[in-house]
Amino acid sequence: MTYQVALSFEDGITRFITVEPGQTVADASYRQRINIPLDCRDGACGTCKALCESGDFDGGTYVDDALSPAEAVQGYCLPCSMTPKSDLVLQIASTSAAAKTQVGEFGATVVGAERLSPSTVALRLEADERERLAFLPGQYVNISVPGTKSEAASGAEAQRSYSFASHPDEVVLEFLVKLTPGGVMSRWLTDRATVGDRVTFRGPLGSFFMRETDRPALLVAGGTGLAPMLSMLRAMRTRQPDRTVHLLYGVSRDTDLVHLDTLAEFADALPGFDFDYVVSDAATTARRGHVGDVLRRDHLHDGDVAVYLCGPPPMVEAVRAEVAERGVTPTGFYYEKFLPAEPVKKAGPTEKAGPTKKAGPTKKAEPVVPAAVVAAAVARPAQVAVPAPSAPEMPVEIDTVAAELAPLTVPGYPVPAGGTLLENPDARRLAGQELLPLDEELTPLVVAAAEASGFEHRYEIGEEHPDIRRSDAVFEAREALELGALELVVGRLTSQQLAGYRLLAEATVPYLDGDRLTDAAGYTEANAAFHDYLFTLTGNEHLLGAYQRLGVRNHMDSTLSKATWIHPLCAQDHLDIVAALGAGDRGEARRLFAEHAQRSMETTRRAMREQDMARRPAFISPGRFDGKVVVVTGAAQGIGERVARRIHAEGGELVLADRSELVRELAGELTGSDGDRLALPAVADLESLTGAQDVIAQAVERFGRIDVLVNNVGGAIAFKPFTEFTEAQIVAEVNRSLLTTLFACRAALPSMVRRGGGVIVNVSSAATRGVHRIPYSAAKGGVNALTASLALEYADYGVRVVATAPGGTDAPARRISRGTPAPQTAREQEWFQAHIDQTLESSLMHRYGTLDEQAAAICFLASDEATYITGSVLPVAGGDLG
Repeated sequence: MTYQVALSFEDGITRFITVEPGQTVADASYRQRINIPLDCRDGACGTCKALCESGDFDGGTYVDDALSPAEAVQGYCLPCSMTPKSDLVLQIASTSAAAKTQVGEFGATVVGAERLSPSTVALRLEADERERLAFLPGQYVNISVPGTKSEAASGAEAQRSYSFASHPDEVVLEFLVKLTPGGVMSRWLTDRATVGDRVTFRGPLGSFFMRETDRPALLVAGGTGLAPMLSMLRAMRTRQPDRTVHLLYGVSRDTDLVHLDTLAEFADALPGFDFDYVVSDAATTARRGHVGDVLRRDHLHDGDVAVYLCGPPPMVEAVRAEVAERGVTPTGFYYEKFLPAEPVKKAGPTEKAGPTKKAGPTKKAEPVVPAAVVAAAVARPAQVAVPAPSAPEMPVEIDTVAAELAPLTVPGYPVPAGGTLLENPDARRLAGQELLPLDEELTPLVVAAAEASGFEHRYEIGEEHPDIRRSDAVFEAREALELGALELVVGRLTSQQLAGYRLLAEATVPYLDGDRLTDAAGYTEANAAFHDYLFTLTGNEHLLGAYQRLGVRNHMDSTLSKATWIHPLCAQDHLDIVAALGAGDRGEARRLFAEHAQRSMETTRRAMREQDMARRPAFISPGRFDGKVVVVTGAAQGIGERVARRIHAEGGELVLADRSELVRELAGELTGSDGDRLALPAVADLESLTGAQDVIAQAVERFGRIDVLVNNVGGAIAFKPFTEFTEAQIVAEVNRSLLTTLFACRAALPSMVRRGGGVIVNVSSAATRGVHRIPYSAAKGGVNALTASLALEYADYGVRVVATAPGGTDAPARRISRGTPAPQTAREQEWFQAHIDQTLESSLMHRYGTLDEQAAAICFLASDEATYITGSVLPVAGGDLG
């Protein structure tokens, strides 16, 4: 029977698909033109990972690198391998807009193959509609292998992934194929393929490509992982011939070395290019070793370098570890991981009828690699370099590809060419052990049996940047991706696409008035939609995903939330970019993207400086709280947060109490700014005595005492005439603004009495005389009475009890609301406005106070400067005595 599957996207859109028996969710989705995130289609990469909210399913087969056992237990699944057993609801880690992106499908003709070595073939294709195919150097395609429909249960031709080795502008496309026995591509090439055969491929795919900057680059490749590097170098020859680039190229045997003459030509033609190659086989006549052996510190340019690496996860991690061990953090670290999966095999009747078992911890295609082996892969000393052997001549001008790949017998080669050659059947395997010498004491990263068993693999693509949340790093990375996306779309956009792009550009304009940002949230949202659209237009979900992972939107949300200044040309840049793309002017568009990145950096730098200044207390008395342990309640936001920052700046040890988890952020920030002093977070509900006692107990357990308690929790919830309040609302106001203070005092006093002293500062309010908040006013009146009575009762125990009465205070919008309902009617708006008007009129200064002005009074009363003050309530309200 068929099942209905609801695909719930991140933007709130839900789409429904029908899944046929035995059909995967991903297959059904794509057939119904809903393009959920997808790459490998066989459980090898994890790109499609989703969360199943309800329903039952067969998870299918997959590798742990794609979906860990812990994730599976939590309900995560891989739509590319799962089949429903009931109706399902899936959370898709993408937006519905991204699901509309389309990757190109192309037909092509085989125009030749060249045997570069007994283990490697250069497959060359001419694509139909070549002008429609645009790719970036480093990207790849999925090629459907002709004649393989019968080899898989799906009935579709097997697909293999290969990176372009050719220049993006060349008519003939080149791919490097590593031959292995049993591999479907190898069998096709050696047994059936003929020049003139037709093939299809899907792409371009991936976000692994060389970013166009002036920064030096380090390329690390092994085996046929050289292909994307060749594409990058060929593009660099025409676009950035003076760029400084070094290539490290590693293989396992002499017979795997290819294109050394091509690399030598690049070295002659490109003044900034050089390369090293190594072979791990003990019998090599070339330099024996691993890429880590030839990695020199000058290759890393003190971190001002972009590292591009192709290889399996162990190799990626090994190179990262080697670079880190040298104490260098590259500006960019871009990688393409090769992930093995299950071999493609015919599905017999039993396989079709029986259920597919989920992949468990023992189902991985590769054995677990000990960390020591990975370390050895990059740490083994290099051998003395010797001249490389000459490559044997290979026949190339033969009409049949299979004939070109006829078995060769070459002295010194471990196996003859043809059907017995060891191959990675996905044709782009760069196994970690290939970079290890064949020493008996080292366990190979992939055993020989696995190498010859016909395993498939796919890619995991990623990138890393140091301090990526820094403003400049974010926008520099965005610019690099946008320049790449530009190459894919310039001159190829339809009038409808340009109209949509222009509409998004115009949508950013209303939020600016010259250099004034009139609505930061509105601009950030509109700006994000504009920049997203460029990557959507490429039809490449990997590029869109790479951009979204930079976190530009979140970065701007956090840095511009309180900003009022913006570079006056930011919105105009959007309009000009669309105009340049409409005119097909690549140069002008590149200039605008680069300048827009600089203007974005300038805008956010200024906003971050202003935020930093806003976090710093305006007034500081250094050392005033040295050696003091201070508990601040309601510390996550507003007055409590500012008091905490000032006391920390003046030397105090802090316990920050709040019912919101936000208090942990503040505690982490303050502790991180001064590792010698701890700011302890205490998440608790202070509307109960138990919650208050728990906070005090944490403080005493950690510090042994309490010197100061600042009771800041409180605040009016509703604003309306007293007769409009219900009983529950009155109780809520009193609980929030009186009982929290009452319970905290009750919890703290025993410790203070035992020690023979302490200070309690209660935060009351000038609104004890105010309109449209009577329950709150009564609660704060109770705080005033509590302050006077406690001061009288505990003076003989050395405990001072004082209070401040803040007036209206200007503070940022609360990240966690008190629960104040937004006015729904004009009448409710009038009630709310009346309390604001009364607050301003009651102040002789007719203004709101600042957080720093309130914190100054509280900190003064809490300090030893106020030792002769107790029982008093200090109004801080511009002359409003309450």
